[in-house]
Amino acid sequence: MRCALLLGLALVAPTGRAAEPPAPEQYKLRVEYQEWRPDLSAELSSGLLGTRLDLKDDLGIADERTFEVRGALQLVPGFKIRGGVTPLDYLADVRIDRTFVFNGRVYPVSARVVSEVSGKLYSAHLEFDLLKTPVGYLGVMIGGELFDGRASIAAPQFGLIEAEELNTPVPVVGATGRLYAGRLSFEGELTGLTIGDRGHTYEMRLGARFHIVERVAVGAGYRFFKIEGRDDPDFVDFRQGGLTFGAELSL
Repeated sequence: MRCALLLGLALVAPTGRAAEPPAPEQYKLRVEYQEWRPDLSAELSSGLLGTRLDLKDDLGIADERTFEVRGALQLVPGFKIRGGVTPLDYLADVRIDRTFVFNGRVYPVSARVVSEVSGKLYSAHLEFDLLKTPVGYLGVMIGGELFDGRASIAAPQFGLIEAEELNTPVPVVGATGRLYAGRLSFEGELTGLTIGDRGHTYEMRLGARFHIVERVAVGAGYRFFKIEGRDDPDFVDFRQGGLTFGAELSL
């Protein structure tokens, strides 16, 4: 909240006659590629007597780098249609060091367990910039996110396998803004939604860019994503956070 207030004050500070937005913001189409190196933290359980599993400690899943491709179509100044896709692919093959229960089935200690989570995280938003000045903008967003993928866990020697398709859409609302200072720009974004005891999701992005020319920029930042859901007796808490590096082209 404090960061949003400071950004808002910085945008409001310039006074005088209305002027055009910064040159990089006078675009029709914007595309961006970001490499993401997230640290994974996740727990899940399934079934009435299911064990709460840590994907790293219990199943041996390791961090994997990934990337995101984003795009924005600006229909009129300050009104944008945005979308993005991030592929996720985690695979582990270990001998477990404790017995656990998943979806009513017992996986005994020392069993070889193969686990996989794979798919794509999609996002789509409408953005309305409520405040537009010569040094940047501050806006609100409404839209949705969808993880379209598959999760599975198997112990081949015991003939045990559980797999589940994951494709539940989640509506989100949020705020976004960007501040320009010469060839530099600074951006913040927060989206999310809560459904009380059933769960919540949110995503935060912070970034800085160096604009090589008006329409081309490179930058780095931080991205954090979390989704927690509870549908007794099932539970999932999935988090990813890490540095991003990328480039942006505005046309």
